[in-house]
Amino acid sequence: MGRFSFFRAARCAAAALLALSALSGCGGDRAALQHCYASARAQQYDQALADLEKSPLAHSNRDRLLYLMEKGQLLHFKGDYRASNEVLREADHLAEELFTTSLSAEGASLLINDSLVSYAGTDYESVYLNYYKALNYLALGEPDEARIECRKVDEKLSGFADSAHGSNAFRRSAFLRFLTGLIYEGQGEWNDAFIDYRHSLEAYLGDFSRYGVPVPEALWGRLLLSARRSGLGEEEQEVSTEAREAGVAPDPAPTVIAVIVEEGQLPPKKEAFVVVPTGHGPIKVAFPVLAGEGAPALPVAVRLDDGPWREAAEVESLDAIARRSLEDEKLRIVAKETARVVVKQVVARKTEQTYGPLAGLAAQVVALLTERADLRGWETLPDRILLAVIPADPGPHTVVIRSGALEQRRTIHLEADGVGFVMARVL
Repeated sequence: MGRFSFFRAARCAAAALLALSALSGCGGDRAALQHCYASARAQQYDQALADLEKSPLAHSNRDRLLYLMEKGQLLHFKGDYRASNEVLREADHLAEELFTTSLSAEGASLLINDSLVSYAGTDYESVYLNYYKALNYLALGEPDEARIECRKVDEKLSGFADSAHGSNAFRRSAFLRFLTGLIYEGQGEWNDAFIDYRHSLEAYLGDFSRYGVPVPEALWGRLLLSARRSGLGEEEQEVSTEAREAGVAPDPAPTVIAVIVEEGQLPPKKEAFVVVPTGHGPIKVAFPVLAGEGAPALPVAVRLDDGPWREAAEVESLDAIARRSLEDEKLRIVAKETARVVVKQVVARKTEQTYGPLAGLAAQVVALLTERADLRGWETLPDRILLAVIPADPGPHTVVIRSGALEQRRTIHLEADGVGFVMARVL
């Protein structure tokens, strides 16, 4: 090998090391973020926020959206709702900008790894930005602002329904439609409430085989009351008939408290592999899956004042949504990864032919070690969400949430003909 070819080979080897160093932060992010997640599980939110600021996630441009998602949610848990919404608002704007990825970023990901591209979030993560913003506004006593977030949820879910093609794609959220209906009801917007309750019922019925979450009994009562208050006599009769056929006696109480309980934490993603035959021989392709089988569900009971305990019903399984979404993306990811591996093999062979065995070996090392699945995701999202809708008289109340041996207490003042909201996190 001549001196010119030797130096070219050396530069190729150096480029390989640089490419690997660009990816080496993944392990560092994982280790540093574990401290943040552990602090969050212990409900030490100030410490969790401090851990997040120390992590590489806080200083990575390509992971900016993830950083904002995690920070905004931790501030929500802490009860700093105003600061949480400032962060989540920035995250929502950034997510919209990242829907269209630049050609240069796509080129880098095609040659090396998807982790080199700015993380744009998943469909369900995008919608849950608005969910937490709505909860923040409710906690701040700003229902009009919460209603705006409801509109954004409606727009996003409608857009997903129009664009999604895969059988497991996230097209709709029965729970978020239920929640937006409750918010509309609390504002006296009965027709909007009825529309979203109806959408929620259709989603629960249509997606049971996909997510395994049955229709919550409380939904029937809200649907019946909103039809009645909207003057939709025919629809009210239809709801009564449907509820009776489902074996439910709806309770259309005019004033209720909705207790939203988030349980657990989404498990991290891990790598899985599949062998794909190509014209260049069989190749191993990496893609992400959700680790584990999901945390065991713990019963959550809710009591109003000195009344009886009521079991909160599961209304959303984010674990199931995340797993199905990844399954839907699998074919697209495998096709893209296969093309990328083939490109890397062609580049390695041409490098060897042009610059010699050392350069070819460096290119092959890069091709092998940079073939990783993108394991990024919003991990402080709950594993599942539960809901209890409790009839109550106007006035002050104490709500007790019990999970295992632990109890949490919340106080609320309920207005006449309204909906009060109480939020809790159990781990």
